[in-house]
Amino acid sequence: MRATRATSLARLTANALASSRVVNRVDGSFNPIAVAHGSIASQRGFTAAGESFRRPRAFGRSFASESGASDDGTDGAPVDAKDAALRRRYEALFARFENAPSKQRRFLLNLALKGQMSVADEDDGEEGGQSGFRNRALMTRVIDVNRTNKVTKGGDLTNFTALVVVGNGDGVIGFGSGKGADVGLAIDKAYRKASRSLVYVKRFDEHTIYHEVKGKYCKTLAVMLPAASGSGIVANDTVEAICTLAGIKNIKAKIHGSHHPHNTVRAVFDALEAVESPEDVAERTGMNIYRDRI
Repeated sequence: MRATRATSLARLTANALASSRVVNRVDGSFNPIAVAHGSIASQRGFTAAGESFRRPRAFGRSFASESGASDDGTDGAPVDAKDAALRRRYEALFARFENAPSKQRRFLLNLALKGQMSVADEDDGEEGGQSGFRNRALMTRVIDVNRTNKVTKGGDLTNFTALVVVGNGDGVIGFGSGKGADVGLAIDKAYRKASRSLVYVKRFDEHTIYHEVKGKYCKTLAVMLPAASGSGIVANDTVEAICTLAGIKNIKAKIHGSHHPHNTVRAVFDALEAVESPEDVAERTGMNIYRDRI
């Protein structure tokens, strides 16, 4: 089976080379990033079988820098900022392919052969770094990471889905999911989605909720009860992570039905959004609030 996949991958690569004839001008090796951009790759800094093609200034400079001369005959001439940015993106794509694990490299090569490998995908990875970690304003907890694998003639296509919960520890929380070719990219996309869907949880004395609440999503039911100070969080790991990010220190929770992480997160958020303070109840019912002084 592996030999058959390798043969199929080699045949696809040979067909791509025969159709676009993309070869590195410097060392004569095959460049997968050039194939990613299809039929115009031969006009962007590559030559085939000794033939010369017209190249934009950015790619001419990137290859001429190794030989010490540029295409326009001016040594060390500055290039436009737009061309320089485009050259950096292409170099980042090539570095991503070179530094990727073997399975992910096969996935990126399949995208390149199909012409679906775009610079925008790399921009998402650059914003959060290739590892998916950066200095973030909100605390982050990864709830679940799911790995999917699609078997094709050219090899396995691996993709990751991450579920992330964010919060500031003072009542503001949010959740989101993201997909990517690696775990870091999926987590970073999930963080950006979660930071755009924040909600505020009302707390009693900054440590627990005001009253009992219930939240439901599909076949998952979340029941949350207030607890006295010093009781701690009595719940499973998913609920504990959400309550910690929301700044809730004392609470009791029970999940009934399905314990799937996605269902649990949505049910808990539905319950926490239903918490009402005395001011909210007074405004909704038209009643007045009286506080006893001790």
